[in-house]
Amino acid sequence: MEQASGRPVASVAVRGRNGNMWLEGRTVRLTQDGLQRRIPLTAIEEVRLGTGAEGSVEVVLTASPGASPTVYRLDGGARRAADQFARTVNEALPRRVPGTPVRDGEQLVEVLGETSPSARPTVPAGRWRSRLVIAVSALLYLAGLAVFVAADDIGRAMLWGIGVLPLGTGGFLLSLGMTWWYDRIVLNRRGVSVMATHARGFESRSHFAYVDLQGVKREIFPSLPSRHYGGDYTRLAIVFDPRRPTRAAPVAPGRHFAAQIFGPLAIGLPLLALGLFMVPYQMVDFLYQGIHVAH
Repeated sequence: MEQASGRPVASVAVRGRNGNMWLEGRTVRLTQDGLQRRIPLTAIEEVRLGTGAEGSVEVVLTASPGASPTVYRLDGGARRAADQFARTVNEALPRRVPGTPVRDGEQLVEVLGETSPSARPTVPAGRWRSRLVIAVSALLYLAGLAVFVAADDIGRAMLWGIGVLPLGTGGFLLSLGMTWWYDRIVLNRRGVSVMATHARGFESRSHFAYVDLQGVKREIFPSLPSRHYGGDYTRLAIVFDPRRPTRAAPVAPGRHFAAQIFGPLAIGLPLLALGLFMVPYQMVDFLYQGIHVAH
């Protein structure tokens, strides 16, 4: 007889050279050698770090007395992810009552068949601070435009009128790139790997759900449709910050993040510089010339 807690557990994951492994509810999912297996926690004796290659993890199944247990091994994972995976799964294993007969865990493993991208999810049948910022920005924009028109300075009025486009776009791209850069640094340092599953939405509007280390279900809205990260469209390997679980990002090759981070910076900086010249600088220069003429 086994006892298990009904408390949700984090869907921790570890990715290796020869496959992926993640915790999904009361099962461990293993994708390896072209096959996908579902291993119930009742079939697992323990999860341990493998010997040899750093970051390797082994799932040891239960076995009858005197029999050798089946072991599934994943090599080449990140050491931190492997540690977290082993610790979380071992804590989630059901407690066995002493004297209870032990079944061969391999008999409980379900082979789901060859791995291939699943069918895409089907289409499913006020922030006052933001509004305040938008309202104040609009008032400043209209006030500046009115000042230039009243002063009959058509050149500055035109620059002011169209300058908000590069200014706003550049500022947005720059802040986006810097935010992704900061998140990337934090997640590399202390991130926890988990597997998120499709929750709602479709294509670029898809949301994926995951469970953090406290058992709280959260959602992530990836910057790109799930197909861009490879694998199963209904699942997404992500990394989240245990101190701030809402800070999360999909697992992707380094070149993807380089383009995601430096792309906005490379485009945003020139646009921001142009916008600063066309908008704030014009007002500062206009006021300076007015003061100079007055004196």
